[in-house]
Amino acid sequence: MTALAVTVLQVLSCLGLGAAGLRALRLNAEFTYLERAAIAFALGSGLLGWLVFPLGVAGLLDKAVLMGLLVIGAGGVWFLGRPPPGTFAGRPGRIAVVLIALLLTAAVFNLLYALSPPGEADTLGYHFTLPKQFLAAGRIEFVPRIVDGAVPMLVNMTYLPALALGGEAALMLWTMVTGWAAVAMLYVLCRRHLDRTWSLAVGLVFMTTPAVVYGAGSGMTEVRVALFVIAAALAASRAVDTGRLPFAVLAGLAAGFYMGGKYTGLLFAVAGAVALLFHRRWLSLGAAYGLAVLAAGFQWYAWNWLHTGDPVFPMLYDWLGRADLGFWDAQHQAYFMEHKIDIVETAPRTPLWFLAYPLVATLDGLAAFQSGRIGFGPYGWVLLPFAAGGLWRHRGSLARQPWLSYASIVLVFYALWFFTGSSQRVRHLLPVLPLLLLCLSVAARRLAGEGRALRPLAGAVALTLAVQLAGHGLFTVNFARHVLGGETREAYYARNISHYQPIPWINANLSSRDLVLVGERQYLYFLEVPYFFAHAYAQSLVNVLPSEHDPRPFWDQIRKLGVSHLLASSFQAATDGANNSALSRLVHGIEVAGCLVHVKTFEGTRLASRTLPGMIATAGERSLFRVDPEGCRYGR
Repeated sequence: MTALAVTVLQVLSCLGLGAAGLRALRLNAEFTYLERAAIAFALGSGLLGWLVFPLGVAGLLDKAVLMGLLVIGAGGVWFLGRPPPGTFAGRPGRIAVVLIALLLTAAVFNLLYALSPPGEADTLGYHFTLPKQFLAAGRIEFVPRIVDGAVPMLVNMTYLPALALGGEAALMLWTMVTGWAAVAMLYVLCRRHLDRTWSLAVGLVFMTTPAVVYGAGSGMTEVRVALFVIAAALAASRAVDTGRLPFAVLAGLAAGFYMGGKYTGLLFAVAGAVALLFHRRWLSLGAAYGLAVLAAGFQWYAWNWLHTGDPVFPMLYDWLGRADLGFWDAQHQAYFMEHKIDIVETAPRTPLWFLAYPLVATLDGLAAFQSGRIGFGPYGWVLLPFAAGGLWRHRGSLARQPWLSYASIVLVFYALWFFTGSSQRVRHLLPVLPLLLLCLSVAARRLAGEGRALRPLAGAVALTLAVQLAGHGLFTVNFARHVLGGETREAYYARNISHYQPIPWINANLSSRDLVLVGERQYLYFLEVPYFFAHAYAQSLVNVLPSEHDPRPFWDQIRKLGVSHLLASSFQAATDGANNSALSRLVHGIEVAGCLVHVKTFEGTRLASRTLPGMIATAGERSLFRVDPEGCRYGR
């Protein structure tokens, strides 16, 4: 099947699975048609990822089985029904027409991204690489690496059918469609509280937010789990309004799918439960919600527990982890727990920093926050004065506002995220950004009404959109150059992947009998020969912690694994002021000991930005060595 046909089939399958789920909960009639379709897609994508897991564990990851799953799921579209008359009625005003045109422009930008090969670092490291690995093996395998191996991967399971049936092109289209779906869901939710024009504006703001632009077309999961956040928030709000258990179950399923797709989903599951406290039947609603969360989200935690003893490996390794894992030990655990967020208390976890973090992350752009290029943009701060005025103006009716549960979810999630020691990268807050945008927009719109504040509010929104669309366009130039300029795949990778040059040579000259050790994860997606990824806090089989200086244990470890080749950055003498990695230092050590034969050196560049590669790039080398036990003074 073509990539487009596979993508369409997978969309229909998600719609069908979700529609069948809504019918089973007897909630079809509780939502408008557009709400029903949006929730069905979100629920169905979670169900698809959930169903692929047992198939993978059973070793049934072949094309026929995955095709059958999609076809069966697509049959459920019948439960969605036909849109009632008037669903799409109403002529948009002039501003709405302009916003629709801008949304289509942004969608074209996304399409150019989707028609280009994947290039984002996390995507190449594991988001796309692990599904590719599972398909090659025909089953889901436990990946003995932390951070990008033994982690919840429910969202990544939806990549398997697309990749198996339509290849990389279908996988890229699927990420594009799921990014669009998050925008569509936000629009549908906004329509409950805002008119069409303002709902379109909020959707466009979200679509062009730098963090969304960066991640929506890649394999990163934040934008995709935003689908579950919106569905859970809407269902929790309806549960509070009506006291009905099926809404709590729907909210729990959506929260559980988020939990199954990312560890921060555990925090969101708590935040969703807190939202249910606004109803007097909170205990029964909470029980139904909790059972649904466990049913939807338990798989990958049970998988980790089975293989490591720690369901949230390695966070509880010191108490629950098994000592005989082989690929992990106390030394690496101590290093990881100290450096797991790549910073040492950049923002101390104090009440003052809790309040200051959003401002600092927006204006300062500290490297640890990753907010300089992939932050949330200015919209929140632009609207804050208007929103504060709206809240004050309607302070007497705040307790009756239907979006109060959305605000509580955002606040509780942010508090848990900040104070529990999570990574301080701002993009990890992206899943709840749609709810924040909605709350701010509704509050600001309540202040403006049709009065004098409306014009400056509209101007502030227009300025935000102009800035973000310009950034989106600049980001897209790279992909337009490839798609419209007829650039080859290899040429695209040569200018978009740091130190890509060794990959074609390795694939052409090494074979399945070799095992190449690499220390940079952007290589993993491309390597067509067996490899071992050695990183300071990914595993302990090959110890490359910064404290390691003795090359002898390193030699023994790579010999035990059967490594035949090593690829590492070139070592420079300490007198050059070089900041050598432990891997390059240890490789140099065994080279000096006569254990390696130099094969080839590759000139390349390290890119800090694909958007501005010429401005943010540093030259460097990567050297490939062949293991030579015969000449090694450490012995064979």
